[in-house]
Amino acid sequence: MIWMNRLLCALLIAAAVAWLPREFTDTDASADLARIEQERRALVAGNTTLEAQISALEAEVDALHVTSDDPASQARAATEIQRIAREDLNLIRRGEVVFELLPPAEQQP
Repeated sequence: MIWMNRLLCALLIAAAVAWLPREFTDTDASADLARIEQERRALVAGNTTLEAQISALEAEVDALHVTSDDPASQARAATEIQRIAREDLNLIRRGEVVFELLPPAEQQP
């Protein structure tokens, strides 16, 4: 009978060791899961944006490729270089005037 008491006591201690840490920890698995899913959605959206930027840059690189025997590709590359200089570098030709349209200022009461 003593061995039965020892066995029951050992089972009780093993159950307490397995069950009690879960009860006293303050982690909420559903909150962690929701946070991780939100992070994943943000990363997927960021990846989509980056893929679009990569596609645009690849198209820009393709437009800049010049073949020496094709005058049309040379003209296309020159036009693309001018576009990049104007849009990305904010350059203008001599004699050009730039008109910058600003949004209307918010009126404060």
